[in-house]
Amino acid sequence: MDSRIRTTLTVGRGATSAKRLAAIGISGAEIARAIRAGDLVRIRRNALVDGELWRAAKPWERHELRARAVMTGLPKGHSVALSHHSALVVRGISVHGVDDRVHVVHVGTGRGRSDEVVVGHRPVAEDLVEVHEGLRIVAPAVACLQVAAQFGAEAALVSADHALHNKLIDRQGLDAALVAFAPGRWSRAPYQMSLLADARIESAAESRARWAFQMLGFRQPTPQVRIVDDDGELVARVDFLYEDLKVIIEVDGFGKYQTTADLIAEKVREDRLRALGYEFVRLTWADLADHRIVRRKVAAALARVAA
Repeated sequence: MDSRIRTTLTVGRGATSAKRLAAIGISGAEIARAIRAGDLVRIRRNALVDGELWRAAKPWERHELRARAVMTGLPKGHSVALSHHSALVVRGISVHGVDDRVHVVHVGTGRGRSDEVVVGHRPVAEDLVEVHEGLRIVAPAVACLQVAAQFGAEAALVSADHALHNKLIDRQGLDAALVAFAPGRWSRAPYQMSLLADARIESAAESRARWAFQMLGFRQPTPQVRIVDDDGELVARVDFLYEDLKVIIEVDGFGKYQTTADLIAEKVREDRLRALGYEFVRLTWADLADHRIVRRKVAAALARVAA
């Protein structure tokens, strides 16, 4: 790769524009050769990303590259900010159940326009926007509410829980954003999400499990509970627990157990918990896509306790 292109991509965190490259003396023919060679990938007109990074990137990493490229390629003077999950990925916040297009809003006034790569939304007030790594983005709490309104409460709960857990937003900020952004005028999902959002939740799978419990009418179990034996020795910290019923619910997300040793250790841990009188429910990522499976597994454990 041309060293000038490499430097520009490094400065842009993997993204650049044809205009920026032209400004440092790289011709259109040279850009075209870099695209053919795979050094650059064209996202849309005047929006380019590092080809090597793009090919190695996970879906959410590709979304961040795409979002950075779109913003880099906008003409100067455009009062536009990244919004929805596009604002979240550049802040390193987990996303789930969203689309691949880059979402933006005008700031103050303006009309949203959409195409195959970009979705434009209604304007937001200036005080709902911040600057992160040189990019204008809506505040993370607002972005979570936007995701809820656009893609549903479950998708937004994954992001809000992650942001709360990592102290990128706080409860007060989320409540304030709900008032300021007022998404309830067109969707109830942001309010539903905000009621459930919890800083104790540590994974997307746990967020999705809590949404399933809510939809199925189960009372919410307590998350992240430490269980000790009769001697006070820590046996486990479990994902969820109904303390009064001694029912543990564990949620296995992607790659939770990487090796055979991990599986053996988990089996020993589960056996110790059962020996202490705990019932056990294990939910997989795939289970969470079908609430009938969640209902069956949890209901079976509750029935065993009641028997």
